[in-house]
Amino acid sequence: MLLELLAFTLVGLAVGGGAALLLPHYFQVHRAVTVLTGLCSALLIGVLARTVVGADHLALTVPLSAVGACLLVSLLAHPEQRRPERQHQDRRRPEPGRPEQRSSTPVTRQPHHV
Repeated sequence: MLLELLAFTLVGLAVGGGAALLLPHYFQVHRAVTVLTGLCSALLIGVLARTVVGADHLALTVPLSAVGACLLVSLLAHPEQRRPERQHQDRRRPEPGRPEQRSSTPVTRQPHHV
């Protein structure tokens, strides 16, 4: 049991640490939160898999622990916040022959029926 817990711990630290170090633009939370999520989820799912599968199946419970840790750590990822500089970029181009308006004065438009 102690060897299995050590294996689950190493898997959880590898998953959480790898996610925090290799993909920092996806994880906007603190690195410690990502690493601890990987660690706790690997331990929890590893013990649950050991209970369901059996005590003598280390070759099956450790990969299940890794897959479960990856899935739970991925819940922290926010890919839409990956490139904040592109969120507010205006992609419209000015019409040909019409200069781009850059003044800060508001434009008042007259209704078409007047």
